[in-house]
Amino acid sequence: MPFVVMITGIPGVGKSTITRLALQRTAIKFRLVNFGDLMFEEALKAGLVKHRDGMRKLDPMVQKKLQLGAARRVVEMAEREPVLLDTHATIRTPMGYLLGFPREVIETIKPNYIVIIEATPSEILGRRLRDLKRDRDVETEEQIQRHQDLNRAAAVSYAMHSDALIKVIENHEDKGLEEAVNELIEVLNLAVREYD
Repeated sequence: MPFVVMITGIPGVGKSTITRLALQRTAIKFRLVNFGDLMFEEALKAGLVKHRDGMRKLDPMVQKKLQLGAARRVVEMAEREPVLLDTHATIRTPMGYLLGFPREVIETIKPNYIVIIEATPSEILGRRLRDLKRDRDVETEEQIQRHQDLNRAAAVSYAMHSDALIKVIENHEDKGLEEAVNELIEVLNLAVREYD
């Protein structure tokens, strides 16, 4: 039976760092899969984009086809080993916010857990300004908060269509990265016990 833990958070929240550190510090045998990478591979093959950040600007119907193709690949992987799926619950596009997992996509993957990483808008803005590797749109703190609120709403919707449990982990500057990593390790340990 496929087993998937979905980890999500808006750009700049520290999701990928927390995920990487949690997997380094535990013997848990999860396959780390980045949903955006799977979509990007398909988009590159089709000649739709040249850079990953360009995918946000694709027509929403094209993005949905890429999402469904990536979802099917995730399920194939999860049938062989537990998958930790690094992804975005919602994507900000020029035309509005796009669900990362429309109904058909979330019902294909059926994650067991949905982990949301959050931080304050000012922390996220600061992290984005320090990360020169990515070509990100500039957003205000109000827009960042709106995006996080939409992520929570999307996660509830995803849980309704998959029976997943939702866990929120806060990654604050004063709280420390260690605490967020330890919380994720706890979730993964619990998930592995259920899987076995």
